[in-house]
Amino acid sequence: MLLPIPDTRATWAVYGALLALVALLFFAGLADLPLDTHDGDYFRDSADALADPAAFFAADKRMPGRPVLELVMLLQYAAWGANVAAYHLFSGLLHCVAAFTLARAARALGLDLACALLTGLLFLVNVSHFNAVHWISAQCYPLVLICGSLALAAHLRGRTTTVYALLVAGALCHIAAAAFLPFFLYMSWRRGEPIRLRRYLPLGALLAALILALKLGYPQAPQATIAADGFDPLGIARNQFICWSRLFTTAHWLPHPLHRILPWEWVTGAAALIACAALQWRYHFPTSPWLTWIFVHLLPTLLLAPDYIAGIPSGPSRYLYLASAGIAGLIAWALIASASSIPRSASPLLALPVILVCWTSYLGLQTATAITHYAAGRHYLADRDIARGIEQLARAIDTAPSAINLEDAYMRLVPMLYNQGRHDADRALAAALDRFPQNHTLLLVRLALDSLRPVAAAEPARQKLATFQKSPGVSRLIAELYFHIGRGRQQQSDRTSALVALRRSLAFDPVRVQTHQAISEALAMPAQP
Repeated sequence: MLLPIPDTRATWAVYGALLALVALLFFAGLADLPLDTHDGDYFRDSADALADPAAFFAADKRMPGRPVLELVMLLQYAAWGANVAAYHLFSGLLHCVAAFTLARAARALGLDLACALLTGLLFLVNVSHFNAVHWISAQCYPLVLICGSLALAAHLRGRTTTVYALLVAGALCHIAAAAFLPFFLYMSWRRGEPIRLRRYLPLGALLAALILALKLGYPQAPQATIAADGFDPLGIARNQFICWSRLFTTAHWLPHPLHRILPWEWVTGAAALIACAALQWRYHFPTSPWLTWIFVHLLPTLLLAPDYIAGIPSGPSRYLYLASAGIAGLIAWALIASASSIPRSASPLLALPVILVCWTSYLGLQTATAITHYAAGRHYLADRDIARGIEQLARAIDTAPSAINLEDAYMRLVPMLYNQGRHDADRALAAALDRFPQNHTLLLVRLALDSLRPVAAAEPARQKLATFQKSPGVSRLIAELYFHIGRGRQQQSDRTSALVALRRSLAFDPVRVQTHQAISEALAMPAQP
């Protein structure tokens, strides 16, 4: 053993306290995070189930298909209602527990105690999977890792019944839990133990039947809508390469915006996959379990629609949660192995790279909050909660503009600022055009505003906008922008300007229902003196 650490209950108690302290330092900001897609649906499903327990089993509920996760959400709702901060802090607690159980599983694998402890710590502060910690609806991932890690320890101790119970519970959180079964079989093979099919074949059949039942019983579940419709080898390879790349390139840092998938990532991912396969072929005990862990836990991504990952603001972040435990194990082994090559008197120097990795992780996780705010802003705007959408997009821009799709954020933010009649709308538009002077939507906003100025000054802008009336898509966009400006003038109690903007909106899209309603509301306003 590199470090003289006794494997006692006291050691594990101190380690648990250390993980809790690090989690508090790294994830205290979770309490300030907003809701995201599907979070509110879980709240509403829980409220329905409390009012009528039969609603918990309804196939047409908003978020079906993950019964254990739904039960955890229900218990949280019963405990603290719709307190968003409480849910986020509970997500942090689950992640901390998952890191602890991972360290226990690593020790059960026979790894050096220091290596096992470091694995849990590095997993706790990993950046690549931040979305699984920041997003309430993703609590299923730490729940699966907790179940899987405990099941691994039970498997290595020959407790088959416990393995069954834990993997079934995990699969009822997320079907990705089924990937633990081939890992267990691999470990039995590598340890020279006979693989008793009569022991695990029923479990495999049970998990397969369970997954099929969930898919057939809840065909409208959101997770079913992102599954691939057919077999696309190129798309599957692309997704795998991206996931392999992100596991390494974003493990403890954020070198580039995650929403943009760059060509070099495919090359990096392919190289990482080939290198790990070659290393696995040679078989070296401390690395082999973790390499296999990564391979099996990236298998569920094969089921995703090829183009789905490209549209997520955080990329495949949450889908890397389970696989990133393998990366933590590999990095821990590399650090321990490096320290073993130096004199024992210098072994405390191991703390320096660990501190450095933790520091870069801290910076990366703070930057990642901008991505969370940006994604939440998009969600709120889609849900027509404009005020919160504006708040979240503005926070994302202020926190880390280089980490988000800044151009898209401005395209969504600026029209909504005018919709709300905000006095900072002109300043935001100027800043956006300064950064993206060729952006089509922002230029149309500028033209729409200029066209509402006094006649002489407005004429050039009106003539230029009129050239787009024969283009249906652009015409509808211009109508929408005029609509937002008109609604903002209503907010400012400027009846005359509101009617001018709204009527201009109808000139570009005469059948726009929202505009007709807004005009009726504007006409009902008191006439200005």
